[in-house]
Amino acid sequence: MGRANKGMFFKVTEPISSKLRYNNNSSIPGSHYIPKRLHDPHTNVNRDNKLLFRQRYMNEDRDLYYFSMLRPDKNGLCFKPEKRYSLTNHRFENHSQPSRILGSLDGILCLEDELESGNIVLWNPVTDELKFLPPSSIEPEEDLTDTYFDSAFGFDARSGDYKVVRCVHHRYFYCDDRPIRLTYQFELYSLKNDSWRPILNPVDVEFPAVSIPTNVNGSCYFDFCFKIVSFDFADEVFSVLPLPPIINYRFLCGIDGSTLDLIDYPRKGDRRRYDLWSWKSSKRCWSNVDSFVVEGVERPLLLWGRDKCFLEGNNLELLLFDLKTRELKPLGIKDTPPWRVKSLSRPENKLVPFVESTVSIKGLSKVG
Repeated sequence: MGRANKGMFFKVTEPISSKLRYNNNSSIPGSHYIPKRLHDPHTNVNRDNKLLFRQRYMNEDRDLYYFSMLRPDKNGLCFKPEKRYSLTNHRFENHSQPSRILGSLDGILCLEDELESGNIVLWNPVTDELKFLPPSSIEPEEDLTDTYFDSAFGFDARSGDYKVVRCVHHRYFYCDDRPIRLTYQFELYSLKNDSWRPILNPVDVEFPAVSIPTNVNGSCYFDFCFKIVSFDFADEVFSVLPLPPIINYRFLCGIDGSTLDLIDYPRKGDRRRYDLWSWKSSKRCWSNVDSFVVEGVERPLLLWGRDKCFLEGNNLELLLFDLKTRELKPLGIKDTPPWRVKSLSRPENKLVPFVESTVSIKGLSKVG
């Protein structure tokens, strides 16, 4: 099956299993879970759901990045770029590597330096207000070789506080003929207190996460290679989830921010099978709810509503797959290839749900 021309639909021809159940509310494209705090009439939030798509452009000899705000039509089938937001006015992301998007809540983006320096900022693109988080509370030993960070952004509904939880991996070499020693510690940032503090972790974390964490119902989920670790932002406790019987690469995601889902797919091949798994918390097990095969797709980007999945094409074009009609539609929106080959340690998160907001980041903090 060849690729479709720009703006045209094309069918997936291979027989596909579909076990998704739809209801009157969940089938509405873009009907994302909205936290209760946004129903407060005093919050300055526009609850129309949009998307932010990070794109690059070349300036002289380096790549620079900006965010395109995409608004869906009433049918959720077409997405039109409306505005551009950029961090170039700040002393963050002025290098060739993109920042890692840790999450988006109430119009606030949480971004982490992709160069593994551990710098994290909170940014409201609408007001262009930027807040740098303070340095880590965890001090490494003297023989430190490398440091890796796995971070997640969330909201504590009990205290009304935005928080960031982070796993700090320290890698050490004793000498050339000795194996690597890897240590890890967790810490938690509170926007109200504007500070980090170490937190205890009863879960063994042997390797850095293989993908960017996802946020569902006040908890974040890390994929630490052989296990999925969740953290509840209100109770500040960790728990471990088993993995489904998958054999390929996986992508953690959440439908409507209310259910935890996982997409299993191979990293190579032009024709790939994508398996969608959903976590059943009452039974503490995974259920395979859908499978589909498409050509010319590089990787999944985001589940939109309960019946749409955004994908990245091999040519960096943004694609939309309809889980009900089994149609794959190019949206006519493309990223620009990098001017040089980059070897990122993990796939970059480049598409996130977004609501326009004039919420002040500094106004939410007691300090700063």
